[in-house]
Amino acid sequence: MKTAEQAIHDVLWKSLSSRVYGNIYESRPMNEVGYPFVDFEDLQTNYSGTKSGAISNVSANLNIWDTEDNRKNVSNICGSIFELSSCLNEAYGFKVSLRVQDSSIRIIQDRTVTPPVWRGMVNLVFDIL
Repeated sequence: MKTAEQAIHDVLWKSLSSRVYGNIYESRPMNEVGYPFVDFEDLQTNYSGTKSGAISNVSANLNIWDTEDNRKNVSNICGSIFELSSCLNEAYGFKVSLRVQDSSIRIIQDRTVTPPVWRGMVNLVFDIL
């Protein structure tokens, strides 16, 4: 049986893979890879106690990378991840709901490499119902 965190990971992986031509990684690749690509920065599960047990939410942080002249592609992929996530209501048997007000998209130009590249940072917070 999967944990809620693993279920969210697997649903996102499956959905994103086709959008980036299979260039999806668990962590930032250390070798040259094709653009665009996605890496999972981290996933975190938070718990809150209630009278009847615990409730949880899962945060997923993803990075979308593309070349200097493809900012629009980064923006489009980030938007499609957000849209997909807002429609998600089930992940491998877990009932989930995107906490829209706590989720975000940030796009920056990464100048630590030459030539610079675009980086989209998507933070998604899912309530596990």
